[in-house]
Amino acid sequence: MEQTTKKKKNVALYVVYGLITVAILVIFLTANDIGEIFSVLGTADVRYVWICIALLAVYAALYPLTTCILTKTHGCNISFGKTYRIAMIEHFFNGITPFSTGGQPFQVYEFKKAGVKAADSTGVLLMNFIIMMIVTNAFALCSLFYFRRFINSTSILVIAIVGFSMNFLVLFFMIALATSKHLRNALFNLAWYFCRFRWIKKLVEPKLDSFGEYLNNAQAAFKELVSKKGTFVVCLLVRAVTMAVYYSITFYILKALHIDVSYSDFFFVMCGTSFAITAVVFVPTPGSSGGIEFAFSSVFTSLAGGAVTSSVAYGGMLIWRLLSYYLMLAVSFIFYISLEIGASRRNKRAAAQGIDGENALKNSEPEDVGTEGEAR
Repeated sequence: MEQTTKKKKNVALYVVYGLITVAILVIFLTANDIGEIFSVLGTADVRYVWICIALLAVYAALYPLTTCILTKTHGCNISFGKTYRIAMIEHFFNGITPFSTGGQPFQVYEFKKAGVKAADSTGVLLMNFIIMMIVTNAFALCSLFYFRRFINSTSILVIAIVGFSMNFLVLFFMIALATSKHLRNALFNLAWYFCRFRWIKKLVEPKLDSFGEYLNNAQAAFKELVSKKGTFVVCLLVRAVTMAVYYSITFYILKALHIDVSYSDFFFVMCGTSFAITAVVFVPTPGSSGGIEFAFSSVFTSLAGGAVTSSVAYGGMLIWRLLSYYLMLAVSFIFYISLEIGASRRNKRAAAQGIDGENALKNSEPEDVGTEGEAR
């Protein structure tokens, strides 16, 4: 009963976040000439729009592969298909939560339902996140070579400085968390310190042992995965290709809106997309709504050579936002629904057979792991 109530509260919260996101987009558009923006969209070259959709499909297909590779390497007793679906739900839960914080916790929950220990899945997801951060920060560093071309106002300058600083600091912190015993001990001691306050002690103290175990196991899992350098390099390459496909969508949006860009500008446009996304990483709304629209519209003008109207810039932003955010949310949500339907069917079969639902889930998973997984 308690779990059902909590789940309903979470669903209600996600609905609120979704409405906030849509409301921000509507407000952003109504502040401009909507009729002119849609007039621009009406003249878009459909051929290039289809290329954008195809690139998004390739990006979506490639995105879960690093998680699948890491779970296989770590010997997690879970099928490729199940891992793939769990990896795909990240877009939905990141997209509907502030600071994109919902994806990984929910993935740990789904992995646990599939019989993977929280410490193992946490290590895998931590490694996957660090690989993602390394690749996206590499693109962000490249974008800084064009820094002066992307900055066309003081507000964009301030946003970029804050966003880039936070992005690089998060990467350093995550690497330190995964490798440093000193940081692990510091976090554990900090938790103990806050237990001095009664109202915090009731919440924190009962979870300290599991928190310490979580830190130890996560670092052990990370250390094991890093020791397999071949896997690490392969994942970096796969993620680099995945993000390159994602960043290249903007180039074909420019083409679709009849903006004269040549393939010699391809890498510059990719860097512009990376710059806009990195600059607003700190915006606390779901999907960075509000900040990303402003940043992308500004950078889009720079990518187009500064000779476009605001309507064209907002039209380009709208196409990019609909594809990269809203369409990906929908695709990811479908994968989440498929997980829920599968779990519901297994629970019904388990109930009919009089066995535990979680055991039914484990028994229903095909064994596709290697020797290491069997040994575990």
